[in-house]
Amino acid sequence: MTESIEQFFLSIFGGNVVLATILISIIPIIELKGAIPFSMSVDIWGANALSIWEAFAYAVLGTSLIIFLLALIYIPLIKWLKSTKFFKKLGEKLENLINRKKQVVEDEIAKEKSKKKILWLKIAGVFLFVANPIPFTGVWTGTCLAIALGLNYWTACATVVSGNIVAGLLILLLSHFFGGSTLILFYILLGIAVLIAIYMILKSIVKKQKQKKSLEDSCLKNDKKYK
Repeated sequence: MTESIEQFFLSIFGGNVVLATILISIIPIIELKGAIPFSMSVDIWGANALSIWEAFAYAVLGTSLIIFLLALIYIPLIKWLKSTKFFKKLGEKLENLINRKKQVVEDEIAKEKSKKKILWLKIAGVFLFVANPIPFTGVWTGTCLAIALGLNYWTACATVVSGNIVAGLLILLLSHFFGGSTLILFYILLGIAVLIAIYMILKSIVKKQKQKKSLEDSCLKNDKKYK
């Protein structure tokens, strides 16, 4: 299996592990957390595998590119998606996802009245969210969350970059314990991401079924009422 994976990536990147690291770190969910152990894997890259600090530097570079771009286009992108016929539902789902996470942060600071403290609590909330090394708490969601919370462009970018660096350092620590077998860490992180994705899908299905049942029960009660 490892040989087939190695051949697959070598056929795409031709052994250019630096380019592979930057591009893979940009991919949602995988991001820096998967790119670091992936680029350090001797099983895939052999002698071309990056050192621990090289992997960190190029992964941070890749994720930082998307942070500055996404912070700039998030609001216009959501508005455009919602205005189209084919992508309206996608835009609404993305907005609802970010708004749910936004609500969690706002609930934590609801009792605070000082505007200065509220600003710092928002920054802390975004920072801690992105600094978490678990998949689905990366720069894509974190950047959108920062903008949705009303942080200005540079504050949002600086906060997400800082949290991303901390997440990267935590992944470096994990990678150190795995030694030359960082591909295992990559698979673990990927597996966690898949499990979270499955959970979110199942949760969404259950929620829709409950809403459907609630609507049916409501219609049934109304029918009995008028009979």
